[in-house]
Amino acid sequence: MIRLILGLLFAASTALLAQPQIGGGSCNSATLSGNYSLTLTGRDVGSTATLSTVSVGVGTATFDGLSKVTLTLTPNTPKGQGTVETLSGTYSMQVNCIGAVTITTGDTASFTLASYNQGKSYLLTGQDGTYAFNGSGNSLPSSCSASEVNGIYSFNGNGFQLTAAAISGVADFSGLMQFDGTSAVTSTWYVTTSASAQTVTATGTYTVNSNCSATASLTDSTGKAYSLELTITSGAGNFVLGGVSPAMVFTGSGRVL
Repeated sequence: MIRLILGLLFAASTALLAQPQIGGGSCNSATLSGNYSLTLTGRDVGSTATLSTVSVGVGTATFDGLSKVTLTLTPNTPKGQGTVETLSGTYSMQVNCIGAVTITTGDTASFTLASYNQGKSYLLTGQDGTYAFNGSGNSLPSSCSASEVNGIYSFNGNGFQLTAAAISGVADFSGLMQFDGTSAVTSTWYVTTSASAQTVTATGTYTVNSNCSATASLTDSTGKAYSLELTITSGAGNFVLGGVSPAMVFTGSGRVL
C-alpha cells in the first residue's frame, strides 16, 4: 500500500513538472522592432450599457527596439472620419513577453502590450479615458507598391450603422475585391444588419504608398461613396482595412485568393 501511494505521488509530481510554466520566455524591448500593421478598435468607457460612440481604424505602429513607439492611424468615429492621427510615447517589454505602452503625444493613453510569434506580432489592450481599446498588428514588408496589390481578394469585417452621426445598429460584411495592380478597384460585398441583408457593388481607385499604407475610394451603384484606409500586411498584398460611408464605420481584413 505504501509503495502504491509513493508511486502515485511520484507520478503526480512528474506530471506537474512536465506542465508548461506561464510567464516563461525570452522577450525584451528589442523583440518588437520595426514597422507593424495596426488595427485599433475602441468603444466608449461610459458607465451605462448603451453604446454611445466608437472608434475604428487601421494604420501602422513603429517600435524602435529600445523604448520609443509611434502609432499612425486613421480612426473613424460617428462624428469624425478621415483624419490621420500620430500618437507617440514609450514602451517596455518583460521577459515573459508582456509589456506596456504609454502614449503621451497626440493623446494620453495606457496599454498592456503582448508580443508573440517571435516578435512578428503583438496585441494591445487599454484606454485613453474616452475609449476602451483593443488592437493588434503584424510585421510589415520592407516596402510595398500598387503592383503587389493585384488580383482578387476575399475580405470580411464588421462595423456600426450610423444615422445622423449616431450609432443605430451593427453590421457584418464579406465579399470580393479586385485590384488591377495599377489604380483601379472593383468590389462586391454582402452586408447584413439587424434590419436587412443587401448586396453592394462598387468601383473606384486605389493608391499604395511605399510604407505599405494605402487608400481606396469607391462609389456603389446608388451613388453612395466609401472611403477606405488599408495597411498591406504581406508581399502577397494581404491587408487590413478601415472605412467609412455615410451610413457605416467599419474594419476588416483581406486575403488573396
